[in-house]
Amino acid sequence: MDLQIWVEGLYIGSVYALIALSMTVVYQPTRIMNFAQGEGFVLGAAIGYQTIGVWHWPVWQAGAALILLAMAMGYVMERMVMLPVQLSGNRFAWIIATLAAALIFQSLFNLPYANVTFGYFEFFKTRANIFGAHIAMQKILVFTFMVFAAVFYDQLLKRTLWGRSIRAVAHNNDTSIILGIPTKLVIKVAFISGTVLIACAGFLAAPVIIVAPASGLFFTIQGFTAAIIGGVGSPKGAVAGGLMIGILDSVVRSSLGGTWGVFSTVMALALILVVRPNGFFGKRVVGR
Repeated sequence: MDLQIWVEGLYIGSVYALIALSMTVVYQPTRIMNFAQGEGFVLGAAIGYQTIGVWHWPVWQAGAALILLAMAMGYVMERMVMLPVQLSGNRFAWIIATLAAALIFQSLFNLPYANVTFGYFEFFKTRANIFGAHIAMQKILVFTFMVFAAVFYDQLLKRTLWGRSIRAVAHNNDTSIILGIPTKLVIKVAFISGTVLIACAGFLAAPVIIVAPASGLFFTIQGFTAAIIGGVGSPKGAVAGGLMIGILDSVVRSSLGGTWGVFSTVMALALILVVRPNGFFGKRVVGR
């Protein structure tokens, strides 16, 4: 089989892994899978398109705008999701809240960009030759960012006081409050940092992947699938799941066509749920 297919699979898999990782960042302290997470990916792509592609800002200036707007979106999203959960007292209110947030942000993106695809120039226009497979340096940048983000978050959880706070809140929210851990701040930071992470992914990936204003839910589903296959709540699982479905989708698409690529990932998810319900790296947790 052509090596190019595997290389492309690794790239698209790294995009899905970043989405799954950002969902993991939110899931750790909240036990909530944010179905509006893909809208952060669209936000990053839209900011890159508008600032670099239309206004021709320098990259550092566009990056600063990206961070600020992503932080604002993360804060708003946390309020849109956590307030209904806290006020309703229903443990499943987050499902409706996150889906509602996704639809609201999708509608906001459609207002100015209804007929736009968020593509702009690549930061690195050169191509690398890897054993005969040609790959854009922009794609290598996305893959490198994914590896760095996964390693950084994994080490943050294991080696820092803030990481211990996240794990404590994930284990028991009430006990964490008694111990003096600022649980509300931990949750806010999780939403904000998760949104910044996925917005950066959209900013970097948009030049070499198709991103439309209404594509947020698609990316959410792919990230969710990767998280389930790898193991919900595991940074390693997010990476493994993303790369697996990326490669599987690329291989099947090249052999059988585009529709079969989507079908193959759904079937892989169904098989994993039967054989390993907690995914490859996941652990059984008790929901709140």
